[in-house]
Amino acid sequence: MRRWFAPAAALWAVLAMAPALAPVAAAAANPAPVQTLRLEDGAELWTIPYPALQQFIDDGSFADQRLKLLVARSGWPEDQLRVALAKLYGVELVALARFLYAPAGVAFLQQQTRAFRPLKAQRRDLRVEGLRAAILRDAEDGTLSAMGILRQLPTDFVVELGGVGVARCSSLPCTNPQQCRSVLSWLVFLPACLQAAAMNGVTSSGPRLAPP
Repeated sequence: MRRWFAPAAALWAVLAMAPALAPVAAAAANPAPVQTLRLEDGAELWTIPYPALQQFIDDGSFADQRLKLLVARSGWPEDQLRVALAKLYGVELVALARFLYAPAGVAFLQQQTRAFRPLKAQRRDLRVEGLRAAILRDAEDGTLSAMGILRQLPTDFVVELGGVGVARCSSLPCTNPQQCRSVLSWLVFLPACLQAAAMNGVTSSGPRLAPP
């Protein structure tokens, strides 16, 4: 199990208590490795390279057939999904860190990672630390995006497509049931909910998924 997020967690715990340290802490962070989206579908382990996702966003083409299937299962039109995956949300880093370390933020992370597991490790509690570190690393420049968070996740995290499934943070109604339970729908709503939480100290339903 990759453990880079353990020191990151300690770093941001200090940051949450000492806003003045934010510039120094952000400068000290190391670049994250290129990510692979891993999904467990029954006995199969899907691996979708990050560049394949980026290519889909850039021009709508598919370099990976499993990504094409994942998009088809998302419940959203492809053009809207491409915009939503890349959309940037402005955030205040210290406020976001305070939320994510508060009891409400920990509960939010537990809910949002219920379908995640480390590929090799047995300690499922590492899910919370991994997602928190990914979010804060992505927010270092004052913005969050679905693709940015994904890029920062520990490289051996797996999303389990069966079982309890992902928990989309939005409470908005779904015109298609897949909009409420698909992996990509979960991912695109996450930065919007985090932006609202950092601003208000509570989770929010977030905006509707549509081009700006």
